[in-house]
This record gives sequence, C-alpha cells and structure tokens, in this order.
Amino acid sequence: MTVVARWATVVSLVVWAGSWRIMYLEVTRWRHLDARLRFVTPEVPPGFPVPRAGRPVRAARAAAVVAPVVSLVLLWSSARSARR
Repeated sequence: MTVVARWATVVSLVVWAGSWRIMYLEVTRWRHLDARLRFVTPEVPPGFPVPRAGRPVRAARAAAVVAPVVSLVLLWSSARSARR
C-alpha cells in the first residue's frame, strides 16, 4: 500500500467516525434530525418561512453516507493489492 493510499484510508476512516459522531449528536442532543436522519422542522409561527437544514447538517449527512463507501473501497483495494 502506498503512502498516499494509506493516508487516504486513514483520513476517510476519521471522517467516517467523526461524521457519525456528529449525526449521533444531531439526533440525540440537538434534535435537528430524526432517527432516519431527516431534518425536523420546529414549529414556526404563521407568516414566517419554513426552516431548512443548513450547510453543516447537509455536509455531515453527506459525509456520513460517502465516507463509509470510500473507506471500504480503499480498504478493499489495499487488501486486493496485498494479495498480489
């Protein structure tokens, strides 16, 4: 495994763990998301715009979905190259 591949694997695993920690906090402590990772809209007085998930929530949700895939592909490719 090259240094770049090892570095990319470590970074993707750290992003994976960090994003799921943020998802856990969003669901349990901050309650911005429900258990299915959908944005929970707070009650809004009539005439005000409906709130939407901001960039940090959307970025953390995207990282929680993409980072596991990247990590598994990198680990699979490194294991495959080690067998050769």
